[in-house]
Amino acid sequence: MAEKPTMGERLKELRRERGMTVRELAEKAGVSQSYIYAVEAGTRGSRVGKLIKIARALEVDLAALVEDEP
Repeated sequence: MAEKPTMGERLKELRRERGMTVRELAEKAGVSQSYIYAVEAGTRGSRVGKLIKIARALEVDLAALVEDEP
């Protein structure tokens, strides 16, 4: 059975599917580039408020980022 992707992996996949750079996503979401990098790498957790901003910037539901997270 394949492992389910982490939130960071889903974030990176969604960002790339939309042809966005980390910089573009960070600007659109109103967060720092280092924050996006850290979440994608799994080295930093995320607050719900920031996740909502990121989801809106990606034009997806919040569940697309956080489903199956422990």
